[in-house]
Parts: sequence; C-alpha cells; structure tokens
Amino acid sequence: MSKKILLIEDDAFIRDLYKAVLTKAGYELETAVDGQEAIEKAAKNTYDLILLDIMLPKLTGIEVLKVLREVGSKANATPVYVLTNLGEDTIMEEANKLGANGYFLKAKYLPKQLVEEINKLF
Repeated sequence: MSKKILLIEDDAFIRDLYKAVLTKAGYELETAVDGQEAIEKAAKNTYDLILLDIMLPKLTGIEVLKVLREVGSKANATPVYVLTNLGEDTIMEEANKLGANGYFLKAKYLPKQLVEEINKLF
C-alpha cells in the first residue's frame, strides 16, 4: 500500500512539481493551497506524512502546525516536515518547539533529492 502524503503549498508551480515527482515515486498525494484547507483535510483524513510550507495564505504554516499538534487532533502524531525557503533560525526553532519532525529548504533540494529524502523516512 502506498504512503499517503498531504502537501501544503500555495505556489502552484512548486505544488504541481512536487506532486508530479512524488506521485511518480509511488506516493499517494493530496494537496492543500492554504492553511485553512490544510487543517480541514488533516481533520478528515489520515496521512503518513505532512509537508508544510511556512508562508501560506489564511493561516501561516506555524499556525497550522499549532493546530495539527493539539491534543485530540487527528494529525497529532503524523510526522510533519516543514518546506520553506526561509532559512531563519527563529522560524525553524519555533517549528521544532511546536513538534515539527524536520524541515527541507526548498532551494537546497531538487525535486528528485526531496523524493530521496522522503524515501528515507519510510
């Protein structure tokens, strides 16, 4: 059975690119384009991994992470990796405090390399 990933990314180009390479690698992928949609999908579905952009419309990635990690949340124990181009230590520290399992700097990873890193998680 393929692993199910929720990709939360507002940039259509990046979202479509990651969706294509992850689907080709055998993952089942769902996407959300903003923080509110992400929370709604995470409340209704079970995922093996959540990839969360920090800069999102409606709710930031940090705000989404807070909700995902609340006691009783369906996604409370789901691994969450932050996707960002912001290498700011304060944002990464806050994400770690809130329970992010790690992060990927988008500019550092080619899509193929991102797939390789995700493969290591499973």
